[in-house]
Amino acid sequence: MTEVFRQAAQSRIIVNAHRINHGLMPDLAPTESSDFYFVDAADAEEGVRRLLTIARERIPKRFGLDAIRDIQVLCPMNGGGLGARSLNIELQTALNPPGEIRIDRFGWTFCPGEKATQVENDYDKEVYNGALGVVSRIDMEEGDLVVDFEGREVTYGFGELDRLVLAYATKIHKSQARSTRP
Repeated sequence: MTEVFRQAAQSRIIVNAHRINHGLMPDLAPTESSDFYFVDAADAEEGVRRLLTIARERIPKRFGLDAIRDIQVLCPMNGGGLGARSLNIELQTALNPPGEIRIDRFGWTFCPGEKATQVENDYDKEVYNGALGVVSRIDMEEGDLVVDFEGREVTYGFGELDRLVLAYATKIHKSQARSTRP
């Protein structure tokens, strides 16, 4: 990706991305009103604790954002303590802990208010790989779950939940694919 669409050219995110692309270390010095912050952590456990505080408290407070709908954690991989799979479970516990209304399927627990993403194209439902939504309701009697994809509700039978994963954290590669769609 070479064109910048979401930040100003003078953004410290962009400046540091270009530094990295040129084999240079990013400028990690904190500056007032910056859009780039470096958070040091001695190990993955400390990194998770700091990330949870940042996503749950600091970013929403500073920028007036909703921690579930407006913040997307990007990871280089799925596995490991700071991988997307582990972080999704930690972020779910911190931001939307499972309540009484929930469904456990395919290694995930889904609850109302959960941030989820579609993991494969579904032409019948008109939902495509990488689409982000929020679980709006679960009907235990009917055996289905409804996800709101930016104002369009899509119903999944419980047997179809292998098409969804939690989406508080996602791999960078998945976010790039989503950002290049028309």
